[in-house]
Amino acid sequence: MARKPKTNTSIGEYDYYRTKLTIGYDSKGKPIIKQFYGKSKGEAEAKKSEYIKALESGINPDLASYSLERAMYSWLWDIERYSGLKSSSFERYESIYRNYVEGSSLGRLIMADIKKLPIQKYYNELLENGKSYSVITNLNKLLKKFFSYAETEGYVVKNPVKGLKLPKENEEYIDDDLDKKIETFTVEEVNKITDYLGHTKLKYIVLFALLTGARQGEILALEKDDIQDGFARINKIIRKVKVFNDDGTSQYELKTTKPKTKTSNREIPLPEVLQNELKKLDLLLKEERLKLGMAYTENNLLFPSATGTHMDDKNLRRSWERALKAAGVEYKNFHCLRHTYATKLFENGTSILTVSRLLGHSSIKTTEIYTHVLGDIKAKEVECLNEMFN
Repeated sequence: MARKPKTNTSIGEYDYYRTKLTIGYDSKGKPIIKQFYGKSKGEAEAKKSEYIKALESGINPDLASYSLERAMYSWLWDIERYSGLKSSSFERYESIYRNYVEGSSLGRLIMADIKKLPIQKYYNELLENGKSYSVITNLNKLLKKFFSYAETEGYVVKNPVKGLKLPKENEEYIDDDLDKKIETFTVEEVNKITDYLGHTKLKYIVLFALLTGARQGEILALEKDDIQDGFARINKIIRKVKVFNDDGTSQYELKTTKPKTKTSNREIPLPEVLQNELKKLDLLLKEERLKLGMAYTENNLLFPSATGTHMDDKNLRRSWERALKAAGVEYKNFHCLRHTYATKLFENGTSILTVSRLLGHSSIKTTEIYTHVLGDIKAKEVECLNEMFN
């Protein structure tokens, strides 16, 4: 008589052998358990082994049957997180997922059932609820990337995001945005600020921003080797990013990353007055190093903190606010130093193409925010036509 196969569970009137496998964790940290059934232990274990092999080869056999939020969570944390993505990019992806996919009407849909229409409806719903066009555009980019992966792996037959029409901004909205007032500092205000700051690191940071137009994150990431032959080489940026740990916890850390666009990588000529000021900065840094001794962290930064580490942007912002108040200058954010740089270049006849390249803009259209200056320059330049009729 044949030996009866070993079983450990029943479904209705039939006996089966069941084995389990933890295949991941949900967004709340709870384990996701998959169960395998067979008429015998060997059959159940064989199914389990086949499943594990598929996972090890980069294929998730269950993804098509997952809800969108669960499938995207798995993709984000198991694929994208280890794909060489910048920390800042992963932080942005995670934020978009958490705010607009997780727990949403779209996120609850089953992957295999998702078509263009529910996605389009969800975009329209977001717009009606006051979300900006940029929010919808960024969400669309993330969904398109995810579904491209799903399509390549065979989890969906077709990427439902391809060919989707996004809501468009109307012309009136675009024009209003371009006409926003750009705040700049007057020469008198700059003199008040620098006179108050004296021989301090903040003074040299302010002068660097004012005379190069570099962004705050670009300035704080600069190393001494980036200053050569009268030029500043901009090729990195420092910013505070959210770093995720394996246990699901996270914290913010300062990270040096590549600039967002290729045009942000650039060389900026340094005026002679700034080169002289940087020599004074070097003396100040040596004084700080001697003062702290062994407690000072050795570095090659152009603008390190008082202890030799990267300077925190929050501390810089607080120092900037206090300096303006003490100098009797109305508050404008640090970025207005960059606006002042661009405005002064335009006022002195520099072409828009040159200014665009110096600022590291991705297109001249971005540089056209300085329309308040360009309008005056155009008006003066066309005055030369008067000579034709005199």
